Amino acid sequence: MIRLFPAGFAVCLLCAVAAAQAPQPPQPQPQPGTAAQIGEKIDRGLNQIGAELSQAWADVRKSVEKMGVQGRVYGRLHWDKALEGAKLEISVRDTQVVVLSGNVASAAAKQKAEELARDTVGVGSVVNELSVTASK
Repeated sequence: MIRLFPAGFAVCLLCAVAAAQAPQPPQPQPQPGTAAQIGEKIDRGLNQIGAELSQAWADVRKSVEKMGVQGRVYGRLHWDKALEGAKLEISVRDTQVVVLSGNVASAAAKQKAEELARDTVGVGSVVNELSVTASK
């Protein structure tokens, strides 16, 4: 009787080891929930928008580079309300020196024209030869 107990114990132990090593049926992978699916769609959409914005910005930069310094300065001065009606002439020396000449209505308009020109891409310095004339 004493011998059966260790033998029975050994059989139980062997069965437990064999069961642990037996191939288990694959566990089904949980399907992503609705929130996870929405999150993935948002991520894809944001990545696409980011790529489109990067391309659009590259196109804008390319068009600005094609436009000369004189054209960029003209565009900034032409559309500014403070310079409406001003008789401006814009010339460029040594590819980066902008010379402003002509007539503006006030000292503030003269200053505004210089600031806009100075803050334009590709402008190294500004020579402001604008004259202030009283409006009639």
